[in-house]
Amino acid sequence: MAFLSFIYKYGIWISVPAFILSVILLVRCITGVIQTEKQTRLVSLPLLDRQEVEFNETGSVILCMEGPMLSRRFANLEYGLTGPDGRAVQSRPVLFRWATSGFTKATLELRVYGIAQPGRHLFEIRGLGDDKPSDAEHRMVFTRPHMARSVACVLGIVFSAAVAIGSLVLFLMRLAGVK
Repeated sequence: MAFLSFIYKYGIWISVPAFILSVILLVRCITGVIQTEKQTRLVSLPLLDRQEVEFNETGSVILCMEGPMLSRRFANLEYGLTGPDGRAVQSRPVLFRWATSGFTKATLELRVYGIAQPGRHLFEIRGLGDDKPSDAEHRMVFTRPHMARSVACVLGIVFSAAVAIGSLVLFLMRLAGVK
């Protein structure tokens, strides 16, 4: 109880630096999420049955679908990736699907592929059917795994926003003289 009394007694002196630091952390975490999304994006492809993709490094890549909100264009499709040696690249479904959305577009993770050797790979979509007028708005995107970094940034956003709101409330309470 003495700790809370101390914080309230010196609320104006504590709340101002806490607010400034939390706003700086909030801005840094928000830009961190945006930078992470940009840095991990490897290639964005149009929605076609077959096309070649160049991977310069080995390791895991994630296949994502990107399109208008609530689009059903990706329903019942199957995806395949063939390596430069002609063998199918090992893949698995994404365990925890990470989704991002803006005002008009949404991106959803679908599969994780293990790229064993760099080079040109053949990417195929089965079940796509005929071209539709809205196909230009849909994309297939390959990214590097980034869930841990994004989750850390989101937790930073939540924490810094809570500290900013709390310090603002404490400051206003001390100014108003609330006891």
